[in-house]
Order: sequence, then structure tokens, then C-alpha cells
Amino acid sequence: MSDADVAGSLPGVEPQRLYIGSYTATSGGSGTGITVLERAAPGAHWQAVQTVEADDPSFLVVTEGALHAASETTEGRVLSYTISAGRLVAASSAPSGGASPCHVHHDPASGALVASNYVGGTVSVLSADASHPSRVARTVALPFGHGPVLERQERPHAHQAVATPWGTTLVADLGTDRLVELTVDPVSLDPEVVAVHPLPAGAGPRHLAWLDDGRLVVAGELDARLHVLQHVGEKLVLDHSVEVFEGSSSTPGVFPSHLAVDAGRAYVATRGRDTISVLAVGDDGRLRLVGEAPCGGAWPRHFAITPGVLYCANQGSDTVAVLPLDPETGVPGEPIDVFSLGSPACIVVA
Repeated sequence: MSDADVAGSLPGVEPQRLYIGSYTATSGGSGTGITVLERAAPGAHWQAVQTVEADDPSFLVVTEGALHAASETTEGRVLSYTISAGRLVAASSAPSGGASPCHVHHDPASGALVASNYVGGTVSVLSADASHPSRVARTVALPFGHGPVLERQERPHAHQAVATPWGTTLVADLGTDRLVELTVDPVSLDPEVVAVHPLPAGAGPRHLAWLDDGRLVVAGELDARLHVLQHVGEKLVLDHSVEVFEGSSSTPGVFPSHLAVDAGRAYVATRGRDTISVLAVGDDGRLRLVGEAPCGGAWPRHFAITPGVLYCANQGSDTVAVLPLDPETGVPGEPIDVFSLGSPACIVVA
């Protein structure tokens, strides 16, 4: 696919777009950077309309008129682009405040970007103004600690930040089995740690998502479980835990990656097993496994859901699989399309 593969358009109809970030040669990946795909209408063929070279843009977030990427390098950068008719125009690059940022989040309370620096063990806040000439990251170190899985949990490792319904930000610290809660000053953008919420030892929290009933779901990368927490007073308290698939917690070599909630169901991708699991809340209030299906490739790192369809970034097979979702169960079916793309790591639908 190349810039010459420009999708057609219909009069008065805005094309649908996918923005896909990939691992590049910097980390041994085979991607180029950020690829923009378009199609003229639902059911039409996806075509690449632009490829932007960038070092390891492993996570993307779209704000009004802009796209931002976490450049997961030793130096650590946040790359920002303005969007014009779906095309990306390089606008600015700023330090992420730590090594190997693997996630960037748009904080609705402050309007700023929050970067999670995995190797650096820090969280940084910076302006979401893509054209700001000299953005400065305000950085806070995660509280020191470690977990029982010594090769992965020797110190803090920030993996993802999400907003809370009460206006703060939660950061998943895979290295210490904790969720670190922050506030961000809306004027200075200074972050401050206000609480620390423990999880089961060895969980390795990676990604977070909110259920419709206000409970929080945490994907444990290291114990292959989903942990459901309730907000009680000022604490997040464990309600229950459930295996990502039957026997997952005792299956070696499986690592849950992305987690999302859609239409009341929790979806989680598992690398090593190469599947998407679907869970729903049962009559007893606990998550239960509805079904598990192949991800359409290998090493599913991230996915995006639109009505009736799941797009899965399969890093290990250099493919993006388009999976239909069963209207009754939400479980993915056989791919209706698979296209080649080097080391895809993140998909954003726009």
C-alpha cells in the first residue's frame, strides 16, 4: 500500500478512516510509522492514503483537529500532527518526560495529554496543542515499589492512564501491582499523586476500562485475569477477579494486552493464545466468559470496535484483521478482511 492507493469518495459523504501506529526498525519492528487508511463507505475496501514516518508510534490518540503519538523510544517523545481532510501534517515533537512511553491519554478534566512512560516509571502531562512550539512535560515519578514477578516487576512501570468519572486520572503500574491516582492542575498542568490502590500480587495491571455500572475492570498482563473494582469512599476495592479464558491463570506464555468495554461487554486480547475473549456481567453481578475467538493473526496488541466490527492489530503477523461481531453474543467471527501492515500496535477509528 502507498500514497498512490487513494480511496475514492462519494459526493457529500465523509470517508471513514483508520489511523494505525506501528513498531519500526528502531525496536526491531517492520512498520514505517503511522498509516492512514480510508474507505468511501461501509463495505468498501480499505486503502492506504498516507504513511508518515515516525519512530515506534506505538499508541495514538485523536483530539479535536489533531493526532498524537507516543514514540516508544529510549529518548521518549510525544509526536503531534494536525489533521486536514484526514491527512496528517507534522506539527510538533515534545519530550515525554521518561523513557519508552507506551501510552498517551487525553485528559478531559484538564484538556492535556498524559503520557505513561513504561521504562521510565513516570507519568507526564503536556499541552494538547499540537502546534505549541515549546511544550514542556510536567512529570511525576510513580511511587517506588516492586512486585513478585522479578523479571517484569523490579520497579514501577507505567502502562496506561484513564480518566475517572470523578475527575482524576488512574495510571496502571504494571511493575508494582498498583493503580496510581493523579490530579492534574488545569492551569499549570502539574500532576500530583493523590492515592494508590493495590491489586492482587503478581497481577501486572496493563489496561483499564469502565463498566456501564461504574465499576472498573483491570486487565492483568501477568496473571491473565480481569480484576473488577468498586469505588467505595475514596478507595478502589476489589469486587472479584475472573480468568480471561478458562485456565488462563495457569497457562504459561499468555499475556492479555488491550481491554475495552463495548455494548456492556468486556473485550480483551490475549497474546500467545492469539484470541479475543468476550465477557459480560451475569445475574450475580460478576463478569463471566461469553466466548473466545481467534484474533485473525498473531500477537494481538490492540483493537478498536465500531458497531458490529472489531479491528485487531496483530503485531506478530504484520496484519490487521477485520472481525465481524455476532449481534447476539458480541463474539468475533472469521475475518471478513485481512490486510498487511508492518508490526501494527494501535488502531484508532475516526
